[in-house]
Amino acid sequence: MSGPALSALAAAPVFPTLGRLALPIMLSLVFGALANAVDMAFISQFSQSDRAIAALSVIFPLQMLVAALGTALGGALASVLTRALGAGKPVTGRKAIWQATVLTIWFGLLLTLGLCVLLPALLALLQTPADVLPIALDYGYPVLLATLPALLAQVWCEVFRAQAKVRLMVLVVVSSCLLNVLLNTLLIVGLDWGVFGAGVATAISQLLAALLAWWLLQGPRNRLQLWCCGAGKAADSGLRWLRRRALPGVKRELLLLGLPLFLNQLGIGLMVAAVNSQLASTGGLSQADVLLATAAFGLFIKMMVIVVMPLQGLAAAFQTLAAFHAGAGDQSRLWRTVYAALGWTLGYAIIVYGLMYLQPQWLYGAFMAPAAVNTAAITITQAACLAFPLYALFFVSAGFFLSTGRAGLALLIYLSHNYLFFLPFVFLFPAWWGDSGIWWAFVATDVAAAALGALCLLLALWRPLPRALSAPQRQAIAPAATEPANPCSDAA
Repeated sequence: MSGPALSALAAAPVFPTLGRLALPIMLSLVFGALANAVDMAFISQFSQSDRAIAALSVIFPLQMLVAALGTALGGALASVLTRALGAGKPVTGRKAIWQATVLTIWFGLLLTLGLCVLLPALLALLQTPADVLPIALDYGYPVLLATLPALLAQVWCEVFRAQAKVRLMVLVVVSSCLLNVLLNTLLIVGLDWGVFGAGVATAISQLLAALLAWWLLQGPRNRLQLWCCGAGKAADSGLRWLRRRALPGVKRELLLLGLPLFLNQLGIGLMVAAVNSQLASTGGLSQADVLLATAAFGLFIKMMVIVVMPLQGLAAAFQTLAAFHAGAGDQSRLWRTVYAALGWTLGYAIIVYGLMYLQPQWLYGAFMAPAAVNTAAITITQAACLAFPLYALFFVSAGFFLSTGRAGLALLIYLSHNYLFFLPFVFLFPAWWGDSGIWWAFVATDVAAAALGALCLLLALWRPLPRALSAPQRQAIAPAATEPANPCSDAA
């Protein structure tokens, strides 16, 4: 999307604009979640084995670790880039993209090496049953070897989202998901590679998603390149326009804003690991019941990831608009965007809440899991999601502080859900209520995290951000600026 179009988007009526921007982002995130759930669906259908389903479940926390790093770097980059465009500073955004790409490459290489070398030890730490361990290794190695391309695709998609070029984001994610389906069909159904084939399909689809995102970042497709380099240079410069020394402040801001996102995503993986550990150590379940509960919980988590993706899409669209208004210093439109985001997220959460309790089989039908696993997963859903609509408050409050650059408050809210509340609850509640205490921990966490997020939003409403420079002030200092004119700025 061009600069003037981005400005027009930010100036349009807030509520419908947020919905129009959120819809393609939601679509891309749902397809991203489906790309991961495709493996579970194929293994459930063609293996009909609790051990194979449990193997994918125990690898999921490690996949969440990779996703946590990508979310951290991509989300921080989107916040910096969109606020830079709102403030009329495209060169700052360009340098942020380059710095985020370099950080992603270094972190991705280190994470790939560490996970692949330590995979057996990590699975033992996660208390993986002995008969599940070989299957988990077959799936885990190919998936984790593709860590770097998965991270790069995730970060570069956030560049498209930050510029409101969501169609490119959808193109990358949907292409990766469809390729994963085709490869699973070939490797699992055609070649009978089983769980190993599912891992290889996921790895190849992530690699090709990164290559597609890299191609779309080149040439005149990327408007930021045109603003910074001019049309003549941008036409054939590839990614060379990124190769500039980054500002030290940009690198620091990327790391500070990325920290709460990373810890939040990592907390999801820790949450899964903690529940699996509690299921294995609770004395009230037999070994067969533990295996069934672990498989059902893995299915529940896959379903919840898909269900929560539209909420994250709404939050991402909200962050894009909020960051632009924060960069431009428009407090009125910033808060109208907050109210619109609350309306959209609460409305969606209430609709899903009704499905969970009235037609839960609709949520699990696509996974084609064995009937016993499906029934157990529905029981978990209806026990753990009593306060699910309140989850919307958590997303909006955390996204507000991230988009406005308040890393400290964003860190507090992101840490609250999984670290301050869930992890203590999940270890304390089973001592009082047995197995059901595990699911009560989810309910108590949703209530507590929503209350904290609402309180922080109210405090922010009473103490707004300082206003940025006005348009005449920016025009006055424009001759001394080192950055070229930006179509998003008021002066242009």
